[in-house]
Amino acid sequence: MNEEMTEPLYVLVEGPAPGEALLLGRWLVAAAEADQTLQDQFKQNPNLKEQISRLEIVRCIRFSSAATRFVELLMKNLTCFALLLDEEWGEMFALMAELGFFRLTGDRYQMIEPEPVSGSKIETALLRLASTEDDQYFIHPEYLVSFISELYAEKWKSRLESLPWMQRVADRAILLEET
Repeated sequence: MNEEMTEPLYVLVEGPAPGEALLLGRWLVAAAEADQTLQDQFKQNPNLKEQISRLEIVRCIRFSSAATRFVELLMKNLTCFALLLDEEWGEMFALMAELGFFRLTGDRYQMIEPEPVSGSKIETALLRLASTEDDQYFIHPEYLVSFISELYAEKWKSRLESLPWMQRVADRAILLEET
């Protein structure tokens, strides 16, 4: 964790209704398509790989790997998950939120099916994330997303998990219509 931060920063992600395999399947396919689009963009702009090299120190940018991890986290309770931004998946979350895989509704994000993303949109998102690097070489995904405290994330998680799933899904639909 970044030494300068005093409190861990989280995002809370709410998933679709339990059993919405079609949405989750499309979501995973969209991530795989984004991976292919990124590879095409690297071919169109050979300098991009160098421009984002700090983002790929630990692992290559792979949307499908992150999407699989996020679905895995969601499957633990079929409702939502909290993600610490300063850990390995925080940067990918910020990228995927920027690309439309998540939509902010109030204090939490909704997992949604994204529109197809262009190579230039992916490139812009990558360069924005890379530009958050500080003098100590830390990347700051929290500059690009709305975050909450761990305590607040846990309270929201408990609240969402205690709602009957049909009510939670109806509330989610209303939130998505409003944004």
